[in-house]
Amino acid sequence: MDAAEAKALLRDANEDEPVFLPSSILDKITLVDIPDEVAIEVGLLKDGIIHLDWSGRLFKDQDQIKGEADYTWTRKYWYSAIGLEYYLDLVRRAVEVRNRVYGDVDITDYEDDGAYINMRFIVSTGHKNLGKAYQYVKSLCQELEETAENSVDEASKRLSEIASRLSGWGSQNLDTLVDAVEKASSNDERGRSLEELVSRLFETMPGFTVKDRIRTATEEIDITVLNDSNDPRFKRESAILLAECKNWSDKCGKNEFVLFKEKIDNRSNRCYLGFLISWNGFKDTVTKEMLRGSREHTLVVPITGKDIRAAIRNNNFADVLASCWEKAITT
Repeated sequence: MDAAEAKALLRDANEDEPVFLPSSILDKITLVDIPDEVAIEVGLLKDGIIHLDWSGRLFKDQDQIKGEADYTWTRKYWYSAIGLEYYLDLVRRAVEVRNRVYGDVDITDYEDDGAYINMRFIVSTGHKNLGKAYQYVKSLCQELEETAENSVDEASKRLSEIASRLSGWGSQNLDTLVDAVEKASSNDERGRSLEELVSRLFETMPGFTVKDRIRTATEEIDITVLNDSNDPRFKRESAILLAECKNWSDKCGKNEFVLFKEKIDNRSNRCYLGFLISWNGFKDTVTKEMLRGSREHTLVVPITGKDIRAAIRNNNFADVLASCWEKAITT
């Protein structure tokens, strides 16, 4: 879509349906291009489905463009270490403080029906350019979420420490953990054993700091790694790395690969490298998917159980990780 097509969509729009525009053309749209009472949502149409970049809408209000942030979430799919009501209460308090100090935000709706919580607030941007208004709203929303996100991280870290201590984390050597991964009697035991094994291997990497099983509102990441490596291969990578473990009886396929890549993309542009560990290897569809996405910035590095066993046997996880990384970028 180009600017001319976007402006035509806006001219023909009505107040009952939002207009979906890609973020790439927002800078070319100004206040005069937006009719009164028309809402704009930012996202891309892929395979017949709109993928939103941000949950909310932009609209014209007299001499500026405003944004309405929409936090409509359900408890059913909330996996954070703190409850949904506590998380959104922290965001709401941040909005109220911002309103008192700057007066550029205003809560328009807050409702908790037991299953869903809905919160909306209006952001006055002061901008007449749609791209600048969008970036202002997104940046402000991220700022308002910071306290709640920090609380989630602290609670997740504390719960992870307690769970690790209760489950005997660190009491087994790596060879024993390999046996546990291969011989455990339950899926949960196999998964936890592989997660501990991989976490402890990443902890041996200079400059890597492992944070275990961080839960978010919509997904679960097995392992989060903070990257402060001086290794030239990883130093230029993102500050946050993700790793996900799959200890299945079958090989990992394309669908799991694509879902993990989406998790990486969902880290607010703070992450673009992830390690997908599949104990029993990968199907050919994964290699084809890697070739198809080889021009993209996001990189998923496949690691197999064979790779892990070799690293432990030869005490060279750093070399194995670098080899897997090099193979992924040349695929």
